[in-house]
Amino acid sequence: MIHEFGKRLHSARKMAGLSMEALATASGSLVSKQAISKYERGQINPSSEVLIALAKALDVKVDYFFRSSKIEISGFAFRKKAKLTRKEEERIKYQSIDFLQKYLEIERVLNFSHTAELPIERKVIRNYDDIEQAAKEIREKWNLGEAPIPQLTELLEDKGFKVFEVEASDNFVGLSGFAQGMEIPVIAVFKHGDCVRKRFTIAHELAHLLLDFSDCGDNNHEKLCHAFAGALLLPENVIKEELGLNRKKITQWELKKLKGVFGISMQAIMARAHNLGIISQQTYKSFSIYMSKAGWRKEEPGKYSGVEKANRFKQLVLHASAEEIISYSKGAELLNMSLAEFGQEVQIVS
Repeated sequence: MIHEFGKRLHSARKMAGLSMEALATASGSLVSKQAISKYERGQINPSSEVLIALAKALDVKVDYFFRSSKIEISGFAFRKKAKLTRKEEERIKYQSIDFLQKYLEIERVLNFSHTAELPIERKVIRNYDDIEQAAKEIREKWNLGEAPIPQLTELLEDKGFKVFEVEASDNFVGLSGFAQGMEIPVIAVFKHGDCVRKRFTIAHELAHLLLDFSDCGDNNHEKLCHAFAGALLLPENVIKEELGLNRKKITQWELKKLKGVFGISMQAIMARAHNLGIISQQTYKSFSIYMSKAGWRKEEPGKYSGVEKANRFKQLVLHASAEEIISYSKGAELLNMSLAEFGQEVQIVS
């Protein structure tokens, strides 16, 4: 029990992004940095007073420290900007694990079995042709045809993927991995990101989960994941029908149209056109220069009216609360809400 408490304290501290010294200060100096170190190593347990102070400082319920912490996510693929600190990276990792623990808990409570449906088994990727084939196979297995994917997040949740939207700085892009061996695929994305970028990130992380890049070299790995995201969101036949087989120049209007329908950025559309040989290296280079000068790397023109939102976990919690399978206080804890906020969410209409 002492060892289990130590692991939970360590996880809560990492989620909060606090050092041992910062936690000691935040707890009102009731506990020292040295004592926190002993707690985490399983050498001693805190008094009730210290336990309450630690819970308050870490913004968790006291019973958080006594839940099981057996979930681990392996094979992390972490997409980030250079400014993301190690501390924030750790915070996001532990938040993702905590989310997954809650997710599996509510599924057990409702007796819902939701096995992931993986469309392909770690397909070996060596080049862009392999990427195109993989994207086509996945679309075929999931009966997507060549139509736009209106809600990629919802599609993956329906297939058993756990999608977590992270409250973080925009230096975080996304991560992916598997929990409980290779049974549960997990994707985490920046919650407040632009919808089009979020879709691309989710598709990129899907590549990490489903494809094997061990034969393509580290330098090409991320580029091929980018290419997969483009291929999944915008099928080859569609872009060739829309733009033609060979172009020297492409208008902004054409790119805006494809972006608005398929939910993929103009930058990704042009990269895809280059990969497929529709435009030359020089044309793509000229576009990239123009895009930088116009400030499109931060915000490009064109609108996509779709929404990307992970809803399944919240839906399960509200279901369990409405049916009185769990208490409102438990539901509020699972969704990280106050009891008053949760009460507003659970409004029974029948």
